[in-house]
Amino acid sequence: MGVLDIEVLLQTVGEYGPAVVGALAENARAVGCRVWSVHLWTDLHRVISPYPRRAAEGLDLFRRGIAASADLGAHWLVWHGPLAGEITTDDDWARFVATTVSLASEADAAGVGLTIENTSRHAVRGHREVARLASHLRDALPSARWGFTFDPFQAAEAGTNPFMTLAAMGDRLANVHLSDFRPGGDRHLLPGDGELPWPALLRAIGAAYRGPLILETPLAPDPVAAVAAVQTLLAPYLPQVGDRDPGHPGRPGNPCRGAPPPGVAEGIALFNDRQFYACHETIEHEWHAERGEIRRLYQGILQIGVGFHHALRGNGRGAISVLGDGVAKVARFTPTCLGIDTARLVHEAGTCLAALQTLGPTDVSAFDPATIPTIHPAPVLTDPIDEPGKA
Repeated sequence: MGVLDIEVLLQTVGEYGPAVVGALAENARAVGCRVWSVHLWTDLHRVISPYPRRAAEGLDLFRRGIAASADLGAHWLVWHGPLAGEITTDDDWARFVATTVSLASEADAAGVGLTIENTSRHAVRGHREVARLASHLRDALPSARWGFTFDPFQAAEAGTNPFMTLAAMGDRLANVHLSDFRPGGDRHLLPGDGELPWPALLRAIGAAYRGPLILETPLAPDPVAAVAAVQTLLAPYLPQVGDRDPGHPGRPGNPCRGAPPPGVAEGIALFNDRQFYACHETIEHEWHAERGEIRRLYQGILQIGVGFHHALRGNGRGAISVLGDGVAKVARFTPTCLGIDTARLVHEAGTCLAALQTLGPTDVSAFDPATIPTIHPAPVLTDPIDEPGKA
């Protein structure tokens, strides 16, 4: 199947034992796979439980999980942390942090890094919890190996923004799970069977991560076909996970070189079809994914679209405000950028803005929709020394 790295999920107490761990190690060696990570079955580790015996037994089994990870040669140990309902006060949070520091230290001493995964049902759900935990762990464990496992499915299921969750992990992103999400659908769908924006997600992941991508989804009835389908879907975007300088997560060189990413191209098509709200939703994924200065161009285009959306719905005040912001942002990338005639867009959108300002917020119904511009293509810059406005 072309699988080089695997994550082992320990789901029963017996699977933590030396017989199962030894067999797993032997099987991995036999097929040439590396055990990249070990995933604990979190319900077995109620280490924050108010019941002392349950907490003690959970800690004991956790330590066996650390030992199993070391025996398997795993780089990382994946833990969900306590359930959300177990962390309801500042004292609960302090106890969680102290326990995590202790367990991360023990794992580090065994040569394994502890990672906490963002999950919908546990205490670390989204970017706020990730940032809060990271700030404590950075202070307590400045040199130890620890990090986060990013799961975009879990972020979507939790109702949080996966891009913001990923950004909060920063340079402590250690492991990545892949599965798709559809509201009301089955959990952990194959990538492509749900609604997650994979091109933008992989670009965001690639800005901070150089490790394997762990496919965490049911593969039955035909695992070979399932893996092949995912590889085919993601292949155009997988180079983005490894083609950047970690010290410069934005586009290398001139940010206006090349073509726009898929989400921006799709958003421009929606803009030109006058589907301005859909344009915003599509380009916003790319804006979240991009960490370099070019993200301001994406934001400017979507703001121009939102401005026209407001104008067509009679919100003159909103149209003038957002359209003005968008024109100003796109103007920073004239005359052309990413194969887009930005100068023409700025001029024509600016003309519409002036007309709206003349009409005033209360007379927006007199605005002529026929004057709304189309975003036009321009020659794509390919030479590394090319710059906008220069031959």
